[in-house]
Amino acid sequence: MTTGHKGTIVHSSRSTVSGYTYRNRMGMIPCAEFAVFHDDFFSYIPTTDITNGPAANTPWGWSGAIIDTGSTAAVTSVAALGANGALLLSDASVSEGVAIYGPKGMQLTAGKRCFIETRVRTDDVTDNTVQFGLSALTAVTNPEDIYTTVAADFITFGILDGTTTAALTQMVYDKSNGGPVTDVGTIAMVADTWTTLAIYYDGATARCFVNGDLSVSATVAAQVPNGVALAPFFAARNGNGAGGNNTYFDYFRVVAER
Repeated sequence: MTTGHKGTIVHSSRSTVSGYTYRNRMGMIPCAEFAVFHDDFFSYIPTTDITNGPAANTPWGWSGAIIDTGSTAAVTSVAALGANGALLLSDASVSEGVAIYGPKGMQLTAGKRCFIETRVRTDDVTDNTVQFGLSALTAVTNPEDIYTTVAADFITFGILDGTTTAALTQMVYDKSNGGPVTDVGTIAMVADTWTTLAIYYDGATARCFVNGDLSVSATVAAQVPNGVALAPFFAARNGNGAGGNNTYFDYFRVVAER
């Protein structure tokens, strides 16, 4: 008797449960139908530039890192975290952070589905900023420039220090400097707890999820930056905390319908 895989390996099958519905019928591996990027942060991070390899302090497969003085980015293998490969972004004092970005080769396309997903935990959800998404800016001075109003085109999701709803997840987006829109979600992050965050674009409207549950939908769909070359990124920054904060990224994944 021959036993084989009964499901497709090209895409995720339609879920019979409510969780993670944005993954339904989306790519699991790169193929003619889907562009897929997944980084589980197994590889080490070089401290110096490598010829034909990553820049210093940048994971393999990414373009560069913006690191404030006193902050670091390093692969960690702390077993107690329960993650198979994780990237630690840490700071030493107030207003320090790290942003890591890829090439500007990604775009949201009208009529095509896409999701960006990461699994993350941070030790302070009221003083830390944790962000990920897509941005048109890469060559910037400060880590926060890549996901704030300095950028002309971006979409980002996570928590933002300095707001009255700091622990609540928020989506911020802008297209062609039309004026950034901030939509505050209904679900908060919990300190020292692994949380799966996702941005889903259905070809018209962006929605953001926390552990598979809908937290926020775009209120101004016209400001979602579709049709623009964007770079995937993730970032963490200490806002007004005492310093010494840690944010761990377990993986980063992008799936886009061709």
